[in-house]
Amino acid sequence: MDELPELLKLRQPLKIRQGAADLVLGLTGDAASIKTLATDSAVISAVWDCLADKDKKLSVTAAQILVNLTSHSDRLYTPSDDAIPSLILVFHNAEGAYLYNSIAMVLNNISRSTEQAERFSKLVFLADCQLFIKHVSRGAEQGYLAAVLGNLALSEVGRTILSDSALLSELVSLLVMPGNLIVRRNIARLLRNLSFDVKFHLKLVEHLPQIVYPLCGGEEIDEEDMDKLPLDLQYLPEDKEREHDLQTRILISDTLFQMGGTYSVREAYRAGNYYPLLKNYDQWEENLDAREHIQNVIYIIIQDDGEVDLRKEDELPAGCEDETKVEVVKLPATDETDLTSAGS
Repeated sequence: MDELPELLKLRQPLKIRQGAADLVLGLTGDAASIKTLATDSAVISAVWDCLADKDKKLSVTAAQILVNLTSHSDRLYTPSDDAIPSLILVFHNAEGAYLYNSIAMVLNNISRSTEQAERFSKLVFLADCQLFIKHVSRGAEQGYLAAVLGNLALSEVGRTILSDSALLSELVSLLVMPGNLIVRRNIARLLRNLSFDVKFHLKLVEHLPQIVYPLCGGEEIDEEDMDKLPLDLQYLPEDKEREHDLQTRILISDTLFQMGGTYSVREAYRAGNYYPLLKNYDQWEENLDAREHIQNVIYIIIQDDGEVDLRKEDELPAGCEDETKVEVVKLPATDETDLTSAGS
């Protein structure tokens, strides 16, 4: 162990550095070894140097080491505040899907709890989030980066960044991103986390048709009701499919329910005639838990406001932290395997 920092240094031949990095990666497979490595500042520093190396194989190995170091549930290793901006910079400049996604895993691992998100959100900027969204919208993203954006919404600072009008518009558009249910699910999770904070309800309601759209099908609606709907939700094709992912549907329903804690939002639900759309979804939904979630939304629409009992707080309630932990990487450093968790 004492020789590893020296073997990883730039002055060493690349073959020796790669061999030392492979050895460190092999030591990150269990909690005891991770705990030992996490306290060895010389090794950690050398790994970070390797991450920025021009050699692709070495930088990928370093990224895998950091994935494993940060993946443990007990948070045995947490990068310093100075290291995180450097990590984001390497991410933006990353070439190759495996390096790109490995660093995205690290970013997810170090931001997945409320406490971690509070810290992480103070080290990222609006421009970083704009680039994150750009990466996601290009379709090269496997879901980890979308999870990072969802994590940011766990903190007040993060929610403020994500509620930027242009940024929020781009985020909502990803709710219908084809081919990657992990991205759609994490965007729904982000919106749900935003909705827990009353301050952002009026910004969210500006995108209400887009938020409801994944729950809509192609059922017939009578002309009188149709004319009252927002234009984007009128005359949907008969073969319009709802979101296939159960968890995403539930997250959207939760978002609508939390938003309904604001009077003007409930008025928007009624003025936009969202009831028949949500009622059709309720009748279509086969999962009892999901039906209960959407029925809560329907209830606040049809009941008099004096009868609606909604508990609202300015902070996220316990249990809003999702299990977005990335498991330990066991693939060899040279494996360019696509890790995409894509679905319909």
